Order: sequence, then structure tokens, then C-alpha cells
Amino acid sequence: MKLSQRLMIGKATVSIVWLLIVASVIEPSQVPFPYVFQGVGVFLVVSHIIEIIVFKQRMRGPRDYLLTMLFGSLQLRMIRASVSNSTG
Repeated sequence: MKLSQRLMIGKATVSIVWLLIVASVIEPSQVPFPYVFQGVGVFLVVSHIIEIIVFKQRMRGPRDYLLTMLFGSLQLRMIRASVSNSTG
């Protein structure tokens, strides 16, 4: 499987997790184990902020900041792949 396909599957999975996190905050009774998803949400926010700080030089604009906040290292891999494709 190509790297871009794996990244898209990963992004789809992370999107589903984010939807469950938001649902657990808005309506905890509708999500199984809402405190687990809320904890995962806190972890993702903190870890993605750290990634943005560490990899600030790779960011090309506001879109990269937003997508890194949502997808973390998956977006950083997409940035790295697009940079290596355009230079090499």
C-alpha cells in the first residue's frame, strides 16, 4: 500500500476519534466511556501543540498549523512528502 493511502486511512481514523471526542464533550451520555475519549482529547491537543512547536520550521501557512492540530504526525508526514517530491 502506498504511503499516501496509508496516511489517508490514518487521517480518516483520527477524524472518527475526533468526532467521538467532540461527542463525548457535548453529550457524554451518548458515547461509551466518555471520560476515556475526553482524556484522549486532552492528550491529542497537548501532543499536537508540542508537535507544532517542535516542527514550526516545516509549517508553510495557517492550513498546516490547523491540519497538524487535527492530525499531528500524519500531517507532518504529508508536509515532508510534498516537500521531498517538489525538491527531488
